[in-house]
Amino acid sequence: MAISPSHILGELIGNFFEDAMKEPIEKFSKENNLYFDKKGPRKARKGKLITWTDIDGNKHDLDYVLEKGGTECIIGKPVAFIELAWRRYTRHSKNKVQEISGAINPIVERFEQTQPFKGAILSGEFTSTSLEQLRSQGFCVLYIPFKTLVPVFERNGLNINFDENTSESELNQIVENWKNTPIGTLNLIKEGLLKEYSNEIEVFIKALSSNVNRQIEHIYILPLHGKSVELTSICSAIEFIGNYTFSLECTELQYINIIVKYTNGSNVECHFKTKEQAIDFLNIIR
Repeated sequence: MAISPSHILGELIGNFFEDAMKEPIEKFSKENNLYFDKKGPRKARKGKLITWTDIDGNKHDLDYVLEKGGTECIIGKPVAFIELAWRRYTRHSKNKVQEISGAINPIVERFEQTQPFKGAILSGEFTSTSLEQLRSQGFCVLYIPFKTLVPVFERNGLNINFDENTSESELNQIVENWKNTPIGTLNLIKEGLLKEYSNEIEVFIKALSSNVNRQIEHIYILPLHGKSVELTSICSAIEFIGNYTFSLECTELQYINIIVKYTNGSNVECHFKTKEQAIDFLNIIR
């Protein structure tokens, strides 16, 4: 079955967009001594895809993962998950956004004690509702609309503007023109894109840096001692609290509550049954 020229053009734009956005993320990774995992061979995993398992044991193929302590041969601790997506029409945007959140959120939940960064870099046509859906779930979103992407290409002599009314012959011509465009020109377009959106990229990188480089501001530890009392009514509960007095006989450790507050405003709260579990947690976030 022949592949439609609109599909081919969409793949060309999507791959170009992904390649361009890789540069600022890779630069950040090197500056912060992080391993930048992207699609391609790596000795630490099988195949070319980046696959992570979520809290329920489901596997998801991802675009970019930044790891602390990761190497070519060792999978490190994930500090950022970043997904990329290109969509030409808004009717596809909602499904893609749900796909992104459906993959990343359960993985981040698995690592809730360290709260990795959640990012989405999108281009093309996405509704404001779909973008807000991601932001409301804690994603940092970098969005490049199609209408502003087109002029960046046009300035270097390549027209990529198309819609549902563009004829197949016109689409074929756009694809042919793209394939005949010298690598040097495509690199100029990529540089132009990064320059055009330098402010938005900087905001995204600052949010990424704020999460990755956050420092512990305060650690609150509350050991809970005593024995629980089971009551059957509000009145009896009020009476118990009113008559409650501390007794050294009720000093059994029930759990340890730890709240960690970071310099970027985020915090992590955990309950541990034993001292050993609490110490393990503190070593993880060290």
